[in-house]
Amino acid sequence: MLSNVSLEREPAPVTLTNEAIDHYCLSIRRLASQQLGTQEQLRLEQLAKAALRGGVLQKFRPIRLGLLSNRTMSYLISPLLAAGLSRGLLLKAYEAPFDTAALFTLSAQNPFPEDLDAVVIALDEAAFNREGALLDQESERRDVHAAHQYLLQTRDAARKKLNCPTIVATQPDLANRLGSGDAMNPGSTSRFINRLNVMIADGAANGDWICWDLSSLAARVGSELWFDPGQFFVAKTNFRIELAPLIADHLSSVVAAMSGEAGRAIVLDLDNTLWGGVIGDDGLSGIRLGQNSAEGEAYATFQKFILELKRRGVVVTVCSKNNDEIAREPFKTHPDMVLREDDIAVFQSNWNDKATNIKAIGDKLGLGLKSLVFIDDNPAERERVRQELPLVAVPEIGDDPTQFVSRICKSGVFDHVLLNVDDLGRALSYEARAKAAEICAVVGNYEEYLASLRMKMTIARFDKIGRPRITQLISKSNQFNLTTLRLNEEQVRAIEEDPSRMCWQVRLDDRFSTHGIIAIVIVHKSQSEWRIESWLQSCRILERGVEQTLMNEIMRAAAGAAVTRVVGTYIPTDRNAMVEQFYPKLGFTRGSDGVDEAGVQYECNPSGYRTLPSFMEVLHL
Repeated sequence: MLSNVSLEREPAPVTLTNEAIDHYCLSIRRLASQQLGTQEQLRLEQLAKAALRGGVLQKFRPIRLGLLSNRTMSYLISPLLAAGLSRGLLLKAYEAPFDTAALFTLSAQNPFPEDLDAVVIALDEAAFNREGALLDQESERRDVHAAHQYLLQTRDAARKKLNCPTIVATQPDLANRLGSGDAMNPGSTSRFINRLNVMIADGAANGDWICWDLSSLAARVGSELWFDPGQFFVAKTNFRIELAPLIADHLSSVVAAMSGEAGRAIVLDLDNTLWGGVIGDDGLSGIRLGQNSAEGEAYATFQKFILELKRRGVVVTVCSKNNDEIAREPFKTHPDMVLREDDIAVFQSNWNDKATNIKAIGDKLGLGLKSLVFIDDNPAERERVRQELPLVAVPEIGDDPTQFVSRICKSGVFDHVLLNVDDLGRALSYEARAKAAEICAVVGNYEEYLASLRMKMTIARFDKIGRPRITQLISKSNQFNLTTLRLNEEQVRAIEEDPSRMCWQVRLDDRFSTHGIIAIVIVHKSQSEWRIESWLQSCRILERGVEQTLMNEIMRAAAGAAVTRVVGTYIPTDRNAMVEQFYPKLGFTRGSDGVDEAGVQYECNPSGYRTLPSFMEVLHL
């Protein structure tokens, strides 16, 4: 079904004011988040290209992708540009010349620009030299091992030539099977593809690359619809060209996750979303939930899915037009309710419009609107939120509860590249933030409040275990970020190995929660001077005294190394005004280097530094 969306004929002029550019970018984001038909999709691609040439899409995060394959990938370039817009990304893709994957891997040649953010490797089974005989398990094992080594070589080539991570696609099983026996026979193409995909997933779990599970998308579409032999022989593409927008959207969700742009909180409507019926009219016994009907079972299954999201670190919130006491009743007393009050981090139930309540939820959690995903069965409410809050993700879930889980999964809004311990604890961390705010309101004295949290800070050098979360924070932190230095995972790995840099990952625990890595500091060290290259913090632990405690530790280390000057830089952006006075508040003065294109310079002599008040225990590992 096509949406009634209006497409502008021409892009905004280059001479727009900043306010007009903001409005134009939000309009593009709003449009991109609609359900698009074929003609609308093509028009959006044209509009995105024109706007890109006009330079008015700077509010979108630019990502440069290399496409490397033994098949044609050029059909994804324009759809990728359009697909990224709904996720706040400006995806500019570059395809390597046809069938040059081996040349990139095994020679010094590089067909890509030097400053890519990632290289996508999409190889089908024909790219690997299989030598195994049918029914020979040992030769099958050698073929899979050789494929693994080849992918590692390609990853290493990307590191060396482009200093960027690799995204490796799993392979759709397009083999022509003679029967069920092909799945059992060693050496068959189907078995090789299956083992190849397991190897790719295991490699991603080991941190060798990022996995793009293209095979799952092909399975969802169906092999008969996915592959067109005629197009393959003419255009050398192993997917139907008509599917390019769908495939591009699937890839864009992986890139968004890699860039830290995936949804982090789900905002749930109640009536006809978590249960059937209207609690205010039908009462507790009248709502449809649980084993009493097929519809009720569907709602219970959806609630189990929400709990699974929470288990993966997604924060669960409620936004309902309802009387608060009545809205909470099913959570407290309904026997078939899967979600309970304790599972909800923020419960907004009143008669305000939902856009207002969603803003309030973001404020309470300390999350930006682009981190929120709104779920509502009512199409009018979905459309209003899209119009009022275009940065909020609003999947088109429909009104059939049997389809809710499937449609949210297909939207990719909660895609992730590799879960880590910090991801799993994020939901508890945001819940703890709300509880701590309640205590602050009761205690009154802020220092007593901080002391009551019993906080413990742990400081350690960057390492392999923390690297994915470190990269995630560096990629997505905008507000509490002094220089907005962006580093991909390969660049973070290089810093780990650089002895001239002090690179700290900072964790925080309190009596409510383990917050995981909440701050990153990178300092370039010379004999007499240290320069703070990057300092960023998660906004969910603001006003805890983290920056004061960290600066105390930096200055203590600098004094111990006989450093006479610590220099910090503030580079202003349209998002980080909150840290404009960061260095002056911590005792730094305007540096002798003054203001230049690199930003505002501040400095402090460790010997004259006055230790700042701190309300937490510090442990160095």
